[in-house]
Amino acid sequence: KQPNLSTMIVITLVFCALLFMAGLNYKLVVGVLIVCIPVGLIGMTLIIQDKIPFIHAYQLGRIMAWLYPDDYPDLAYQQQNSIMAIGSGLLWGKGLNNTDPTSVKNGNFILEPQNDFIFAVAGEELGFVGSAVIIILLLFITIECIFIARKAKDTAGRLICCGVGALIGFQTFVNIGVASGLLPNTGVTLPFVSYGLTSLWSLYIGIGLVLNVGLQPKKY
Repeated sequence: KQPNLSTMIVITLVFCALLFMAGLNYKLVVGVLIVCIPVGLIGMTLIIQDKIPFIHAYQLGRIMAWLYPDDYPDLAYQQQNSIMAIGSGLLWGKGLNNTDPTSVKNGNFILEPQNDFIFAVAGEELGFVGSAVIIILLLFITIECIFIARKAKDTAGRLICCGVGALIGFQTFVNIGVASGLLPNTGVTLPFVSYGLTSLWSLYIGIGLVLNVGLQPKKY
């Protein structure tokens, strides 16, 4: 068994976005949020108190290390190093592919930095400017998917574009949130940046579908 809660959460968020774009009643959305927010807060409290049996030990450890990094230094090691790496890049960074032995990539302070923590490497080597460029480019891709969806001639095309845009947007938010300490450590890649041919091919296929929808005649 290889449980992957983070991917399930991203897929759930994409599914909710598709339901919303399909014409889900606004009142129902507000009602669900009113229920889910308190339930989520109660669930987080129970998780911290270790009273939810289906939460795995490593998942609990990641959440506790995120909330109390000083009390769980071993579990928070990677995420704290990621935060320091992003901060050490300052405005312009240390330079792409630099040979500084104290960097997270060269010093092996983060395991597999080319995957989940690639944004930490980008922040250190390219600085604030390079990190901002990456975020803006991914934001532009997400927004362009939404613009194409608005021009789609049918519901199917609109949902395809919104689904791809939501996937890229949510993956970006989760990955950067983890690298910057905003979210607990997960295993979500950064779209078009993280190492991995399967993820890259999937995103290219999704963008191809979006472009195909954009080439269709506009609705009247």
